[in-house]
Order: sequence, then C-alpha cells, then structure tokens
Amino acid sequence: MDDLKFNGRGFTYYQVTNLDNRISNADQLLTTDIDKFCETVIDLYSNISKPILDIGIYLYRLTVNLGVSTPGIMMAYLLVSGMFLTYLRKPTARLTVQEQKLEGEFRYVNSRLITNSEEIAFYQGNHREQLTLLASFYKLTRHLRNFLNFRVAMGFVDNIIAKYVAITVGFYAVSRPFFVTDHNLLTTGTENDRFKHYYTYGRMLVKMAEAIGRLVLSGRELSKLAGLTARVTQLRTVLGEINQGKYTRTMVGQNMNGNSVMPSLLAPGAGRIIYQDKIIRFDKVPLVTPNGDVLIKELSFEVKSGINVLVCGPNGCGKSSMFRMLGELWPIFGGTLTKPPKGKLFYVPQRPYMTLGTLRDQASVIYPQTRSEMERRGRTDDQLLGFLETVQLAYLTGREGGFDAVEDWMDVLSGGEKQRIAMARLFYHEPQFAILDECTSAVSVDVEGSMYQYCRERGISLFTVSHRKSLWKHHDHYLQMDGRGGYVFEEIDVDTQEFGS
Repeated sequence: MDDLKFNGRGFTYYQVTNLDNRISNADQLLTTDIDKFCETVIDLYSNISKPILDIGIYLYRLTVNLGVSTPGIMMAYLLVSGMFLTYLRKPTARLTVQEQKLEGEFRYVNSRLITNSEEIAFYQGNHREQLTLLASFYKLTRHLRNFLNFRVAMGFVDNIIAKYVAITVGFYAVSRPFFVTDHNLLTTGTENDRFKHYYTYGRMLVKMAEAIGRLVLSGRELSKLAGLTARVTQLRTVLGEINQGKYTRTMVGQNMNGNSVMPSLLAPGAGRIIYQDKIIRFDKVPLVTPNGDVLIKELSFEVKSGINVLVCGPNGCGKSSMFRMLGELWPIFGGTLTKPPKGKLFYVPQRPYMTLGTLRDQASVIYPQTRSEMERRGRTDDQLLGFLETVQLAYLTGREGGFDAVEDWMDVLSGGEKQRIAMARLFYHEPQFAILDECTSAVSVDVEGSMYQYCRERGISLFTVSHRKSLWKHHDHYLQMDGRGGYVFEEIDVDTQEFGS
C-alpha cells in the first residue's frame, strides 16, 4: 500500500487547460511561439556575431594607428544610439506577446468551429459563429496593422540612426587626427601619404560604422525575442509547477485585494491518495473546483468491491468533481482518498471517445491498448466478438467489413452504438471499479439491464450517474448530493427502490 500526493504528471495538457489558467492557448505556445523563438535566436546569432567580430578588428586597428579618441567616438555613438533605440522599442515585446495571444485565440475559434460543425449546423448558428469568427479576426488584423505601423516607423528611425548618422559620425571621427598638427604618424611623409592614410582609415571606419549599424539594427530582433522569450519562459514555468502539483488559477471567491477567500487549509495537493485494491474510501475529502468553489466541505463514505452505488443530484452538486478526483485528474484538497491503482478504475463517459483506427481498436475495445498489447494479454477476436454480442453489436463486424475495417467512427456509429461500444470496452478491461456517467442514456432499457447484469456477474463494481429510475434495482447504495454542500450515503432497500421507481 503506497501513500502518494497528487501531481500532474501524465495529464499535463489537461492540467494546463483545466486546473491552471495562466496559459490561454497552450497549443499556440507549443507550436508557433516556440518555432518563432528558435528562428529568432538563430537569426540573432548570425546578425550579432559577424558585426561584433568586425567591430573588434577595426577597433583594434584604428586604436593602434589613430589613438583611442577616434574609435572611442564611434563606441560612444554606439552606446548612446543603442540606449535611445532601446527606449523607442520598448513596446515591441508587449506587442509581440499580444500578437501571439490573438493568433492563439483566432486559431482556437477556428478549431472549435471545425469540432462542432454538425451541432452548429443543426442549431443553424452559422451567422452567430460567423460574427464570433470575424470579431476574433478583426481584433487580430487591427493589432497587426498597428504593430506594422509601429515597425515601419521604427525601421525609418533605425535606418537614419544606424546607417546615415553613423557614417557621418564615422567620417567626422576619422578626419579629426588629420587636423592635429602634432600627430607624428600623419604629419610625416608626403601629401599623398596623408591622403592614403585618410582613405585607408576612413574605409576602416566606414566598415566599422556599418558593423555598428548592423548591431544596432539587430536590436529590433532582440526586442521581438524578448516578447517570445517571455511567452516560452511562462510555458516552462507553468509546466514545471504543474508537474510538481502546483497550480495558479484566478479564484471566483476573491476579495477586493485579489486574495482568495477559500480556506487556507484547502490547498491543491494538501490531501493524500492511498492505493489499495477492492476499496474506494473518501475520508473527509473536500470537493473543490479549480476555481475555488467548495461544493462539499468533507465527503466521507466507503465502498468495497461488489457494491454498486448510484450517484444522483442536481447539476453542479459535485458528482463530476468526485469522479475527477477518483481519476486523479484533479488534485486532492484535503483528507485521504483510498482507491485502486489507475489501471483498476475505468471511466465510461456519456459521449464515448472514438479513436482513429480499425473497428478492432473501437469495438475490440482494446482502446487505449494496441493490438500487440491485446495479443500479449491472450485476447482473441472471438472474445471481442463475444463482448459485442453482450451489448448486441455483433452485426457491426458484418456491416463494416470485419475488425480490420477503418472508418471515421464518430460519424459512422450512432449515439446508442457508441455508448454500447464504450460498455464493451469496460467488459474487455474488467476493472475492479467502473464509473458510468450517463453512459446508457441512448440505450434501450432491456439492453441496459443485460449490461448491468453482466457487470454484476464479472465482479465489476459500478458508480453510476443516471436519472433513469429503472437503474435503482441494479445498485446496492445511493449517494445523494443536494447541491448545497450536503449529501446522503445510504443503502438501497425496498422502500428506496419504490421511491426511485
């Protein structure tokens, strides 16, 4: 038996999007932002290394031949112009961060439209979604237009300071020694020698001025890199803290100073999880949402293997919160949760997930296992067909062309067929406990009854969320949540069954 505090390892993306709201569009950060960050770092290296080398060489040559004052003027100009341009470029980092955020929002709106296209078509919500899409698009284009205007203005100033003014200052600096009468190097020799030296050192200084100009212009990329670095650093920080079980989220219950009014003892990860076979026990475990809403202050009950529990109550009372804690998707805010290991607890949602792949991957219910893992477990296609017969879906193998048929199963299968396939998955995995979340709402009562009877025969204990009165007879206890912080956990007797039916 092991004691283990909750951490987010293994469900990082889920934790980022559900338990922590510092990153609004993680997919944008993981793809576009990191790509742009890497490109900017590479470009910055090539834009800085060559100018610095040129400046070093010309600085040494000019210092040896003309003294410190001539290159000193150029280096002073580099310092002053760099500070001035850095001040003007201050908005660049902020504008870059805002650009990436708006691009992420626009991408999210489009992906959401693609995912829910059928539902939107049924509701005839095309015009409403068009307004949402255009609003996001206009926000992005308006920002990009303002950012582009700013970059054009900064480009004009950069070119003036880094090119034309830099060359003018360079010629002034190289000319000064030729007007100093006591300069030994330049006052000796013929007039032609003086002009030769002037031309040679003038060209050196022009090249040095050009290198300084390139270095100053690279500051534009540096300002852009600062914004991208802030985004990538935030991503690394959030991922690191989430993997340690630390979350930061704006709480709904906050006072005027922004401090959470949630009790200080209720901190994510404050509770503990104990792994033990054939038992689920909540011992003073508070049901708390990531927003800080306390649904139930202390939940305590015990269910041993072989007992089926019907969970009921209004929306928002804490049913989903309890199951997310059982599945270790949400942290424990206090108390002790005793449960079997993850592999011995199975969740069947109302809208089953149909993966990409063959009918075997769906109905063989081997998901999330692969075919090789299925074979290692000694399972055969005949056994899979038996599971389909139990849920009255054996006809699928003939209709779709066998277990190796590949289709878009989300569209090919009806709602009832998908729910029955999800139950077939449950039979395949044979866990100690299963959570059934309204997973038979599209299944007929007789088929539903046979599936519950099969679970009873195979020793699969059930936590069922359902409003169907016909299911009370398949359960031994009920957990009633009232939505106001109270709950009742009692045994189902004859009177209770009559009340439920």
